[in-house]
Amino acid sequence: MTSGPNAIEQKFLGTWRLVGVDREEVATGRKLDQDVKQTGYISYTPDGRMMVIISHLAPGKPEEITCYSARWRVEGDHVVHDVDIAARAPWVGTKQIRGFRFEGDRLTLSPPVSADFVHGSVTRRSLEWEKVAPSA
Repeated sequence: MTSGPNAIEQKFLGTWRLVGVDREEVATGRKLDQDVKQTGYISYTPDGRMMVIISHLAPGKPEEITCYSARWRVEGDHVVHDVDIAARAPWVGTKQIRGFRFEGDRLTLSPPVSADFVHGSVTRRSLEWEKVAPSA
């Protein structure tokens, strides 16, 4: 984003609150994590930085936090996060690629279908975010 955000990048800018997570096994279509409470925020800045933090709270298990910071850019119909710091050390130096879709004040991010280390199966996920209104 050296010359400033284009129209699509402009839509990302600001802070978003997590309002829904959908996770399903690809092989069976079975919905997973229906009893997990997930809250979080993601922010995109015009200087090409982003940060995300998500809390996962499953009954009977300790809270799990996912968080990282990265440079970000749009490539076609994907947003790419070049991770430079993360709670999960193996993510540092990786590219976290997410499909995206905007609908009104909502942003849906979808990681690629992949093996899920929590469930031990291949899953499809999507995270729905709602734009946080600026404070007055």
